Amino acid sequence: MATTSTVPAIPPRTAIGDYRVLERFASGGMGDLYRVVNPLLREVFAMKVLRDDTGASHRTESVQRFFEEARTTVRLRHGNIVTLHTMGLEPISGHLYFIMDYVGLTAQRRAQILGEGPWFAAPTTESEDETREPMSLEDLLTLRGPIPEEILRILAADIAAALNHAHQAGVVHCDLKPDNLMVDADGTVKVMDLGISRSVLTAAKEGAADNAGEIMGTPAYMSPDQIYDLPDLDCRADIYSLGATLYHLLTGHVLFPGKTDQQVVDAHIGPNFARDPRVLMPAIPRPLALMLNRMLAKDRTLRYPNWETLAADIAHLYAGEPLLATPLKPGESSVSFTAEW
Repeated sequence: MATTSTVPAIPPRTAIGDYRVLERFASGGMGDLYRVVNPLLREVFAMKVLRDDTGASHRTESVQRFFEEARTTVRLRHGNIVTLHTMGLEPISGHLYFIMDYVGLTAQRRAQILGEGPWFAAPTTESEDETREPMSLEDLLTLRGPIPEEILRILAADIAAALNHAHQAGVVHCDLKPDNLMVDADGTVKVMDLGISRSVLTAAKEGAADNAGEIMGTPAYMSPDQIYDLPDLDCRADIYSLGATLYHLLTGHVLFPGKTDQQVVDAHIGPNFARDPRVLMPAIPRPLALMLNRMLAKDRTLRYPNWETLAADIAHLYAGEPLLATPLKPGESSVSFTAEW
Protein backbone atom coordinates (compact mmCIF):
# COMPACT_ATOMS: atom_id res chain seq x y z
CA MET A 1 0.00 0.00 0.00
CA ALA A 2 1.02 3.62 -0.52
CA THR A 3 2.93 4.98 2.45
CA THR A 4 4.07 8.47 1.46
CA SER A 5 2.44 11.62 2.81
CA THR A 6 3.47 15.25 2.98
CA VAL A 7 1.57 15.71 6.25
CA PRO A 8 3.27 14.75 9.54
CA ALA A 9 1.79 11.65 11.13
CA ILE A 10 -0.42 11.90 14.18
CA PRO A 11 1.83 10.91 17.12
CA PRO A 12 1.38 7.46 18.71
CA ARG A 13 -0.92 7.33 21.77
CA THR A 14 -2.87 10.37 20.58
CA ALA A 15 -6.53 10.02 21.60
CA ILE A 16 -9.06 10.45 18.81
CA GLY A 17 -12.57 9.71 19.96
CA ASP A 18 -12.61 6.35 21.75
CA TYR A 19 -9.39 5.25 20.04
CA ARG A 20 -5.64 5.57 20.58
CA VAL A 21 -3.28 5.93 17.64
CA LEU A 22 -0.65 3.20 17.24
CA GLU A 23 0.94 4.13 13.90
CA ARG A 24 0.28 5.43 10.41
CA PHE A 25 0.58 2.59 7.92
CA ALA A 26 -0.58 4.04 4.59
CA SER A 27 -1.68 7.17 2.76
CA GLY A 28 -4.23 7.54 0.00
CA GLY A 29 -5.55 10.29 -2.20
CA MET A 30 -7.59 12.06 0.48
CA GLY A 31 -6.55 10.57 3.79
CA ASP A 32 -4.04 8.75 5.93
CA LEU A 33 -4.64 5.30 7.38
CA TYR A 34 -3.74 4.57 11.00
CA ARG A 35 -3.68 1.44 13.07
CA VAL A 36 -5.59 2.33 16.25
CA VAL A 37 -6.81 0.49 19.31
CA ASN A 38 -9.98 0.77 21.33
CA PRO A 39 -8.66 0.40 24.91
CA LEU A 40 -11.99 -0.79 26.30
CA LEU A 41 -12.46 -3.50 23.69
CA ARG A 42 -8.73 -4.22 23.37
CA GLU A 43 -9.36 -4.48 19.65
CA VAL A 44 -7.32 -3.06 16.78
CA PHE A 45 -9.07 -1.12 14.02
CA ALA A 46 -8.10 0.97 11.00
CA MET A 47 -8.81 4.68 11.12
CA LYS A 48 -8.93 6.82 8.00
CA VAL A 49 -8.28 10.50 8.74
CA LEU A 50 -9.00 13.21 6.19
CA ARG A 51 -5.68 14.81 5.35
CA ASP A 52 -5.63 18.60 5.60
CA ASP A 53 -3.11 19.38 2.86
CA THR A 54 -5.41 20.93 0.29
CA GLY A 55 -6.04 24.58 -0.31
CA ALA A 56 -9.13 26.27 1.04
CA SER A 57 -10.80 26.10 -2.38
CA HIS A 58 -10.60 22.29 -2.36
CA ARG A 59 -11.28 21.65 1.34
CA THR A 60 -15.07 21.68 1.02
CA GLU A 61 -14.89 19.23 -1.90
CA SER A 62 -12.54 16.92 0.05
CA VAL A 63 -14.85 16.89 3.07
CA GLN A 64 -17.83 16.14 0.85
CA ARG A 65 -16.04 13.22 -0.81
CA PHE A 66 -14.91 11.91 2.57
CA PHE A 67 -18.49 11.89 3.83
CA GLU A 68 -19.65 10.22 0.61
CA GLU A 69 -17.06 7.47 1.00
CA ALA A 70 -18.14 6.81 4.58
CA ARG A 71 -21.85 6.85 3.76
CA THR A 72 -21.32 4.55 0.81
CA THR A 73 -19.10 2.06 2.62
CA VAL A 74 -21.26 1.78 5.74
CA ARG A 75 -24.18 0.58 3.60
CA LEU A 76 -22.15 -2.27 2.13
CA ARG A 77 -22.15 -5.28 4.45
CA HIS A 78 -20.38 -8.12 2.68
CA GLY A 79 -17.72 -10.60 3.68
CA ASN A 80 -15.39 -9.36 0.93
CA ILE A 81 -15.77 -5.62 1.59
CA VAL A 82 -13.96 -3.91 4.46
CA THR A 83 -16.57 -3.03 7.10
CA LEU A 84 -16.95 0.58 8.24
CA HIS A 85 -18.18 0.95 11.83
CA THR A 86 -18.46 4.63 12.73
CA MET A 87 -17.48 8.17 11.79
CA GLY A 88 -16.50 11.09 13.98
CA LEU A 89 -15.01 14.55 14.34
CA GLU A 90 -12.38 15.10 17.02
CA PRO A 91 -13.38 18.47 18.54
CA ILE A 92 -9.94 19.55 19.75
CA SER A 93 -7.76 18.64 16.74
CA GLY A 94 -10.53 18.94 14.17
CA HIS A 95 -9.65 15.53 12.68
CA LEU A 96 -12.47 14.07 10.61
CA TYR A 97 -12.22 10.27 10.61
CA PHE A 98 -13.97 6.96 10.23
CA ILE A 99 -13.26 3.56 11.74
CA MET A 100 -13.00 0.34 9.74
CA ASP A 101 -11.95 -3.24 10.28
CA TYR A 102 -8.18 -3.60 10.29
CA VAL A 103 -7.15 -6.18 7.69
CA GLY A 104 -3.69 -7.61 8.23
CA LEU A 105 -1.55 -10.72 8.44
CA THR A 106 0.55 -12.11 11.25
CA ALA A 107 4.17 -12.88 10.45
CA GLN A 108 3.31 -16.59 10.20
CA ARG A 109 0.44 -16.09 7.75
CA ARG A 110 2.49 -13.61 5.74
CA ALA A 111 5.29 -16.17 5.40
CA GLN A 112 2.83 -18.88 4.36
CA ILE A 113 1.19 -16.78 1.64
CA LEU A 114 4.52 -15.49 0.35
CA GLY A 115 6.07 -18.94 0.43
CA GLU A 116 4.94 -22.50 -0.04
CA GLY A 117 2.49 -22.64 2.86
CA PRO A 118 -1.29 -22.83 2.44
CA TRP A 119 -2.92 -19.75 0.96
CA PHE A 120 -6.28 -20.34 2.61
CA ALA A 121 -6.41 -21.18 6.31
CA ALA A 122 -8.99 -21.17 9.08
CA PRO A 123 -8.87 -18.04 11.29
CA THR A 124 -6.81 -18.51 14.45
CA THR A 125 -6.83 -16.82 17.83
CA GLU A 126 -4.03 -14.27 18.01
CA SER A 127 -2.31 -12.96 21.11
CA GLU A 128 -3.04 -9.34 21.97
CA ASP A 129 0.54 -8.27 21.31
CA GLU A 130 0.89 -10.04 17.95
CA THR A 131 1.12 -7.35 15.31
CA ARG A 132 -0.64 -7.84 12.00
CA GLU A 133 0.73 -6.10 8.95
CA PRO A 134 -1.51 -5.07 6.03
CA MET A 135 -0.86 -6.70 2.66
CA SER A 136 -2.58 -5.78 -0.59
CA LEU A 137 -2.51 -7.84 -3.76
CA GLU A 138 -0.16 -5.16 -5.12
CA ASP A 139 2.23 -5.87 -2.24
CA LEU A 140 1.88 -9.57 -2.87
CA LEU A 141 2.64 -9.18 -6.57
CA THR A 142 5.77 -7.19 -5.73
CA LEU A 143 7.04 -9.66 -3.13
CA ARG A 144 5.95 -12.98 -4.61
CA GLY A 145 5.34 -12.41 -8.30
CA PRO A 146 2.31 -13.45 -10.38
CA ILE A 147 -0.47 -15.16 -8.44
CA PRO A 148 -1.20 -18.78 -9.43
CA GLU A 149 -4.23 -19.15 -11.66
CA GLU A 150 -5.98 -21.63 -9.37
CA ILE A 151 -5.77 -19.12 -6.49
CA LEU A 152 -6.77 -16.13 -8.58
CA ARG A 153 -9.94 -17.86 -9.81
CA ILE A 154 -11.14 -18.04 -6.20
CA LEU A 155 -10.16 -14.44 -5.48
CA ALA A 156 -11.84 -13.27 -8.70
CA ALA A 157 -15.09 -14.94 -7.67
CA ASP A 158 -14.96 -13.21 -4.27
CA ILE A 159 -14.19 -9.80 -5.77
CA ALA A 160 -17.00 -10.17 -8.31
CA ALA A 161 -19.42 -11.12 -5.52
CA ALA A 162 -18.38 -8.07 -3.48
CA LEU A 163 -18.77 -5.69 -6.42
CA ASN A 164 -22.09 -7.25 -7.38
CA HIS A 165 -23.25 -6.54 -3.82
CA ALA A 166 -22.09 -2.93 -4.24
CA HIS A 167 -23.85 -2.66 -7.59
CA GLN A 168 -27.08 -3.97 -6.10
CA ALA A 169 -26.79 -1.04 -3.66
CA GLY A 170 -26.32 1.33 -6.61
CA VAL A 171 -22.55 1.78 -6.24
CA VAL A 172 -19.75 1.66 -8.84
CA HIS A 173 -16.27 1.46 -7.27
CA CYS A 174 -14.42 3.41 -10.03
CA ASP A 175 -10.91 2.70 -8.67
CA LEU A 176 -10.53 -1.06 -8.52
CA LYS A 177 -6.87 -2.09 -8.58
CA PRO A 178 -4.51 -4.50 -6.78
CA ASP A 179 -3.63 -1.88 -4.16
CA ASN A 180 -7.30 -1.66 -3.09
CA LEU A 181 -7.65 -5.42 -2.57
CA MET A 182 -6.46 -6.54 0.86
CA VAL A 183 -5.52 -10.09 1.90
CA ASP A 184 -7.20 -11.16 5.14
CA ALA A 185 -5.84 -13.64 7.68
CA ASP A 186 -7.80 -16.56 6.23
CA GLY A 187 -6.54 -15.83 2.70
CA THR A 188 -9.72 -14.22 1.41
CA VAL A 189 -9.63 -10.81 -0.22
CA LYS A 190 -11.44 -7.65 0.89
CA VAL A 191 -12.29 -4.66 -1.30
CA MET A 192 -11.53 -1.25 0.18
CA ASP A 193 -11.20 2.44 -0.70
CA LEU A 194 -14.50 3.63 -2.12
CA GLY A 195 -13.23 7.21 -2.07
CA ILE A 196 -14.22 7.98 -5.66
CA SER A 197 -17.13 5.54 -6.01
CA ARG A 198 -20.20 6.82 -7.78
CA SER A 199 -23.87 6.20 -7.25
CA VAL A 200 -25.48 4.92 -10.44
CA LEU A 201 -28.73 6.39 -9.13
CA THR A 202 -27.42 9.97 -9.09
CA ALA A 203 -24.59 10.03 -11.65
CA ALA A 204 -26.90 10.46 -14.63
CA LYS A 205 -28.69 13.38 -12.91
CA GLU A 206 -25.45 15.14 -11.96
CA GLY A 207 -23.91 14.67 -15.40
CA ALA A 208 -20.32 15.10 -16.45
CA ALA A 209 -20.37 18.80 -15.66
CA ASP A 210 -20.07 18.09 -11.93
CA ASN A 211 -16.35 17.44 -12.32
CA ALA A 212 -15.73 18.80 -15.77
CA GLY A 213 -12.27 18.06 -17.07
CA GLU A 214 -11.42 15.84 -14.09
CA ILE A 215 -10.87 12.11 -14.61
CA MET A 216 -11.02 10.07 -11.43
CA GLY A 217 -9.31 6.69 -11.16
CA THR A 218 -5.96 5.00 -11.73
CA PRO A 219 -4.88 5.07 -15.41
CA ALA A 220 -3.46 1.51 -15.52
CA TYR A 221 -6.85 0.01 -14.61
CA MET A 222 -9.28 2.68 -15.81
CA SER A 223 -12.11 1.80 -18.17
CA PRO A 224 -12.72 3.77 -21.36
CA ASP A 225 -16.11 4.70 -19.84
CA GLN A 226 -14.35 6.65 -17.08
CA ILE A 227 -11.85 8.19 -19.47
CA TYR A 228 -14.72 9.50 -21.60
CA ASP A 229 -16.40 10.61 -18.34
CA LEU A 230 -19.71 9.01 -19.28
CA PRO A 231 -22.46 10.30 -17.00
CA ASP A 232 -24.17 6.91 -16.75
CA LEU A 233 -21.33 4.74 -15.45
CA ASP A 234 -22.44 1.27 -14.40
CA CYS A 235 -20.98 -2.05 -13.31
CA ARG A 236 -19.33 -2.61 -16.69
CA ALA A 237 -16.73 0.04 -15.80
CA ASP A 238 -15.72 -2.04 -12.77
CA ILE A 239 -15.77 -5.24 -14.83
CA TYR A 240 -13.16 -3.68 -17.15
CA SER A 241 -11.05 -2.59 -14.17
CA LEU A 242 -11.26 -6.07 -12.67
CA GLY A 243 -10.10 -7.50 -16.00
CA ALA A 244 -7.11 -5.15 -16.03
CA THR A 245 -6.38 -6.09 -12.42
CA LEU A 246 -6.55 -9.84 -13.09
CA TYR A 247 -4.30 -9.48 -16.15
CA HIS A 248 -1.67 -7.73 -14.02
CA LEU A 249 -1.91 -10.26 -11.17
CA LEU A 250 -1.73 -13.24 -13.54
CA THR A 251 1.14 -12.05 -15.73
CA GLY A 252 3.03 -9.52 -13.62
CA HIS A 253 2.53 -6.95 -16.40
CA VAL A 254 0.04 -4.09 -16.62
CA LEU A 255 -2.00 -3.86 -19.79
CA PHE A 256 -0.37 -0.67 -21.03
CA PRO A 257 2.98 0.36 -19.47
CA GLY A 258 3.13 3.87 -20.94
CA LYS A 259 5.76 6.36 -19.81
CA THR A 260 3.09 8.89 -18.86
CA ASP A 261 -0.47 8.67 -17.58
CA GLN A 262 -1.66 10.26 -20.80
CA GLN A 263 -0.05 7.51 -22.88
CA VAL A 264 -1.77 4.87 -20.75
CA VAL A 265 -5.14 6.60 -21.01
CA ASP A 266 -4.78 6.93 -24.80
CA ALA A 267 -3.98 3.21 -25.06
CA HIS A 268 -7.20 2.23 -23.27
CA ILE A 269 -9.38 4.18 -25.70
CA GLY A 270 -7.23 3.75 -28.82
CA PRO A 271 -6.60 0.75 -31.09
CA ASN A 272 -3.85 -0.53 -28.77
CA PHE A 273 -4.10 -3.99 -27.24
CA ALA A 274 -1.98 -6.00 -24.83
CA ARG A 275 -0.60 -9.41 -25.66
CA ASP A 276 -2.62 -12.56 -25.07
CA PRO A 277 -1.76 -13.37 -21.42
CA ARG A 278 -0.72 -16.90 -22.46
CA VAL A 279 2.24 -15.37 -24.31
CA LEU A 280 3.53 -14.17 -20.93
CA MET A 281 2.30 -17.11 -18.82
CA PRO A 282 1.72 -20.23 -20.95
CA ALA A 283 0.11 -22.05 -18.00
CA ILE A 284 -2.93 -19.74 -18.13
CA PRO A 285 -5.83 -21.84 -19.46
CA ARG A 286 -7.53 -20.83 -22.69
CA PRO A 287 -10.96 -20.15 -21.08
CA LEU A 288 -9.43 -17.68 -18.62
CA ALA A 289 -7.71 -15.80 -21.46
CA LEU A 290 -11.05 -15.71 -23.28
CA MET A 291 -12.82 -14.35 -20.20
CA LEU A 292 -10.27 -11.52 -19.93
CA ASN A 293 -10.71 -10.75 -23.63
CA ARG A 294 -14.43 -10.17 -23.04
CA MET A 295 -14.03 -8.29 -19.73
CA LEU A 296 -11.63 -5.86 -21.39
CA ALA A 297 -13.80 -4.92 -24.37
CA LYS A 298 -13.22 -1.27 -25.21
CA ASP A 299 -16.91 -0.81 -25.99
CA ARG A 300 -18.87 -1.54 -22.83
CA THR A 301 -21.77 -3.03 -24.81
CA LEU A 302 -19.40 -5.89 -25.74
CA ARG A 303 -18.41 -6.69 -22.14
CA TYR A 304 -20.19 -8.94 -19.71
CA PRO A 305 -23.47 -7.08 -19.14
CA ASN A 306 -23.53 -7.62 -15.38
CA TRP A 307 -21.76 -9.32 -12.47
CA GLU A 308 -24.09 -12.33 -12.52
CA THR A 309 -23.03 -13.23 -16.07
CA LEU A 310 -19.36 -12.86 -15.20
CA ALA A 311 -19.85 -14.95 -12.04
CA ALA A 312 -21.45 -17.67 -14.17
CA ASP A 313 -18.36 -17.81 -16.40
CA ILE A 314 -16.05 -17.93 -13.37
CA ALA A 315 -18.11 -20.92 -12.17
CA HIS A 316 -17.69 -22.48 -15.61
CA LEU A 317 -13.93 -22.07 -15.22
CA TYR A 318 -14.12 -24.07 -11.98
CA ALA A 319 -16.18 -26.80 -13.59
CA GLY A 320 -14.18 -27.00 -16.82
CA GLU A 321 -17.32 -26.15 -18.81
CA PRO A 322 -17.60 -23.95 -21.92
CA LEU A 323 -17.86 -20.22 -21.23
CA LEU A 324 -20.76 -17.98 -22.17
CA ALA A 325 -18.24 -15.55 -23.65
CA THR A 326 -17.08 -15.75 -27.24
CA PRO A 327 -13.92 -14.15 -28.69
CA LEU A 328 -14.08 -10.52 -29.75
CA LYS A 329 -12.82 -9.31 -33.08
CA PRO A 330 -9.25 -7.95 -33.25
CA GLY A 331 -9.18 -4.38 -31.95
CA GLU A 332 -12.42 -4.71 -29.96
CA SER A 333 -10.64 -5.59 -26.71
CA SER A 334 -7.69 -4.15 -24.81
CA VAL A 335 -6.17 -7.64 -24.70
CA SER A 336 -5.76 -9.92 -27.67
CA PHE A 337 -6.96 -13.52 -27.79
CA THR A 338 -5.51 -16.10 -30.15
CA ALA A 339 -8.50 -18.28 -30.91
CA GLU A 340 -6.44 -20.95 -32.69
CA TRP A 341 -4.19 -21.49 -29.66
